[in-house]
Amino acid sequence: MSSEQPKQSTPLRVGILGAARIGPDALIKPVQTHPDVVVAAVACRDAVRGERYARKWGIKRTFSGPQAYHDLVTDPEIDVVYIPLPNGLHYEWSMRALEAGKHILVEKPMTSTAGEARQIFALAEKKGLVVLEAMHSVFHPAMQRVREIVQSGELGKVKSVETAFAIPSFISRFFFGKDDVRFKYDLAGGCMMDLGVYPVAATRFVTNTDSTPLEIISATPAGHPLDPQRIDRAMHATFALPDSITGEMTADFALPGRGPFGLIPRLPQCTLSIALEGGRVETFNFAGPHFYHTIKVKPARGTGRTEKAYKYKDGRGDAAWSTYRYQLEAFVDKVRGRAPWYWIEPATTVTEMESLERVYAKAGMPPRMPSTYYKPASTESM
Repeated sequence: MSSEQPKQSTPLRVGILGAARIGPDALIKPVQTHPDVVVAAVACRDAVRGERYARKWGIKRTFSGPQAYHDLVTDPEIDVVYIPLPNGLHYEWSMRALEAGKHILVEKPMTSTAGEARQIFALAEKKGLVVLEAMHSVFHPAMQRVREIVQSGELGKVKSVETAFAIPSFISRFFFGKDDVRFKYDLAGGCMMDLGVYPVAATRFVTNTDSTPLEIISATPAGHPLDPQRIDRAMHATFALPDSITGEMTADFALPGRGPFGLIPRLPQCTLSIALEGGRVETFNFAGPHFYHTIKVKPARGTGRTEKAYKYKDGRGDAAWSTYRYQLEAFVDKVRGRAPWYWIEPATTVTEMESLERVYAKAGMPPRMPSTYYKPASTESM
């Protein structure tokens, strides 16, 4: 990561809801290298945990107790609220933050349902506030370059897209606790609502169809042992996109091993492969390209090549920036009234949520339930 930058005189002041494990990588560390934003506060209902988190990461203010989240979102010294809470709480605290006049950065998926997402964007538009779902991977120059190659016509039209994002079972035990919120139906858990968001977003992004919900052809879940009827440990789905493009994806919280009794461990999977009329484009580590990635261009005829892109061709960005840092750059630019290098439009997020809903329906699993704070509008469309 680039060295810490001195701050401007009036930087954007961000408050974090929850002492979340993702907070440091997703926001706190990226903020250190941006001159126009600071993490000003964290809210954690557990006072001891919140104070420990604040000390560790140099956050000056903490809010604690049962009103901690409310006190942060209504604080006049907070400009932006970052929401890394469990999925089922995203809608309520997004709406409360917007009602309090704050811009919001919300972890993916933005909400439990498409209807909730529509209402968030409608309120943000009414109040003139910025909302962004933190689908960080698409902000990185590597993913931008993949889309550029695919859309350039160099290899002709897209025929199909295959994506996989899976954590081997022998590793997943170190990622997830037994009572992880991702496994709780009441908090809109499930693999499709976590790892599965990445393949869906990547497929639609590289094919430039990210304002259209996927047509789901098939969806096969593997139930999680704690709640096999409602929570998916894994999901395999096939779908149709515009222009006769087909897609296939796999997401898995605990990819089983191979061989007798599954004793041979598998490697993590994070691959994106696009078949075109004149060849293939294959990307390794599409979800976290800042760590390491490859973009292999394989024409059916002629010599192939391998590319990497940690900065934009014109020099914008920094090779040390993470996907989250590129995302932060865009978010701050948008709040400040500047044109971001890339931006996720509301229709992209809403149709992403519609796609997730369709996967669960095709898989025969119950839909993720909306927040009790949610009040359906008489008509909702975007």
